[in-house]
Amino acid sequence: MIRPCIAVAALVLTGCSAHRGPEMLTIASGQYSEAFSTTVELVRHRGWEPELMDRRSGVIESGTVQAGSLIEPFRLNTEDFDTIIENTLSKTRTRVRIEFRPTRPATLARSSQPVLDAPDYVARQGLQDLTQLDQPLDLRAWVYVEHGHKPNLMRSTWSPKLTAQPKRTGYDRQWEQPPGGVIWIPTSRDRSAERKLLAAIEQALQTNQPVQAESEPPTS
Repeated sequence: MIRPCIAVAALVLTGCSAHRGPEMLTIASGQYSEAFSTTVELVRHRGWEPELMDRRSGVIESGTVQAGSLIEPFRLNTEDFDTIIENTLSKTRTRVRIEFRPTRPATLARSSQPVLDAPDYVARQGLQDLTQLDQPLDLRAWVYVEHGHKPNLMRSTWSPKLTAQPKRTGYDRQWEQPPGGVIWIPTSRDRSAERKLLAAIEQALQTNQPVQAESEPPTS
């Protein structure tokens, strides 16, 4: 029953074009509070749970969540067919980061000082409270993709069902511990999911309608 469902979903999703939506949004002056709240609700509405929400610095960052696939289409946050296939064939999870930044003029950066200053590691200079700032802001989104890998797992070139896991020897059991479980490695960004999220934020701000969470399915 799974194979026909995957085939039908593949035919439907093949017509979807990836990377639809803006790469960046410009938030008008005085609309920052509404844009921040709307973004938090939309991030949560799409399955990412925000773990960091800082209105002053304009940063929203979520925890990781399992990526949608053909088997679980209700988790899909992307329209990139290649990404969906990749999520279906491997362990994949994503997380999102949102940043609001003051809009800067499109000019080359020039320094009026002939001597370079010391690096500002703790960001003592240039910190701005966006809640008190009265100017347009740029809104950007990053959706990071992480793949899960199991150490020492060797798969056969003939069939993925044929696997072997060698026994770790030669390490000090008192001081060394071989890696176990799944190791998550950041690999790429899902630009289709980024643009799709920004398009939803833009539409919500234009219509000025509150975001409503989907009703949970009844539990049996």
